[in-house]
Amino acid sequence: MTVRVHSSRRRLLAGILGVSVLAGASVLAGAQPVDARFTDLEYAASGTFTSFTVPPATITACTITNNAVGIFQSVTLVWTSIYPASGVRLTLTQGATTAVVPASNIATSGPSGGVYTHTAVLSQTLLSSLLTNLLGSTTTLTVNNLLVGTAWVSAGVSRQLSIGLAGLGSTCT
Repeated sequence: MTVRVHSSRRRLLAGILGVSVLAGASVLAGAQPVDARFTDLEYAASGTFTSFTVPPATITACTITNNAVGIFQSVTLVWTSIYPASGVRLTLTQGATTAVVPASNIATSGPSGGVYTHTAVLSQTLLSSLLTNLLGSTTTLTVNNLLVGTAWVSAGVSRQLSIGLAGLGSTCT
């Protein structure tokens, strides 16, 4: 029996000694304080931030075409953009009504020097199909550039189409 008692005491002492060594080692090592990368001045002072804005188009012409007696027939809007046909939108706004001009009514040429030229010839018939009251009204023609594949849209550039009550005295400014 004495052999068993000594053996049990040795195991108990070995266990206590092992736990003591582990506890002492963890106290000596301790956790070292660290800085988070976003608070460390070494990293915070060297970062840069840039943003992107979709550049607007440039309207180069807005021309009215009248028939032989001076009655409005169509308006031609010409603009340039760094975006191809898939990256532009032309809307018409009259009062609370806004309509998008179909892409099939916009002709595109280029690019020339990285710039596309877009031309929309909007006949009286097309305008009347998109808006309810054409004669005696003012319609805002607005062009936006679109970053395809995103919801990003440029600031709009606009011209005002005014058509007299009888279709006379039309202007685009």
